[in-house]
Amino acid sequence: MLFKKFLALSIASALTSTQSIAADNPGSHQHGHAEMQLAIGNGQIEILLMSPAGNMFGFEHHPRTPEQHQIAERVSHWLSENPLVNTLKSTCEIQASTIQHEVAGGHDHDRHSHDEQGQHADITVTQTLSCIGLDKPASLTTPVTKHFPALEQLDIAWAGPNGQGATRLGRGESSFKLER
Repeated sequence: MLFKKFLALSIASALTSTQSIAADNPGSHQHGHAEMQLAIGNGQIEILLMSPAGNMFGFEHHPRTPEQHQIAERVSHWLSENPLVNTLKSTCEIQASTIQHEVAGGHDHDRHSHDEQGQHADITVTQTLSCIGLDKPASLTTPVTKHFPALEQLDIAWAGPNGQGATRLGRGESSFKLER
C-alpha cells in the first residue's frame, strides 16, 4: 500500500512540476518529441506521457471542424483504450487512464482573438497498468512511436525496485529494456 501511494505521489509530482516547467519554458514544447515516465512496482506501471498535440492530433488548437473533432475523439479513444506499454510476454491491462489537452498562448478568450501563432497545445496522458512479467528486469514495448508517425523521438525514464534508467526511442522503434 505504501508503494502505491509513493507511485501516485511520484506521478502527481512529476505532472505538476513538468507542467509548470513547460509553461515557463517555451523550448520544452518540441514538435516531434515526447516524454514518457514510468514508475514500476508490484506488477503495476504508473505512466505519464507528455507530448505536443501536433504529434498526435496533427494540430495545436482546440478542434474546430467536424474532421478535427473526429481526429481528437479517435486519438483520445485510442489513448484511453490502449496500454502505452506492454511486456514482451503479454499485454498490460489498463486499470485507470486520464487524458488532458491543454492549449496555452496565442488565444485570448476575453478578446476572442483567433491568432494561433505562438500557440502551444500539449496532451498529457496518465495510465495505471497491471502487467505480468515485471518481477525481474524486463523488456517492454510501446505502440506510441508506431501509432503516431509525427513522433520522431520518445524519451523514456523509469524508476522501480530494480533501479532507474532512461532511453530514447526513434521513429518506429518500440522496444526497450529496463536496465541502467
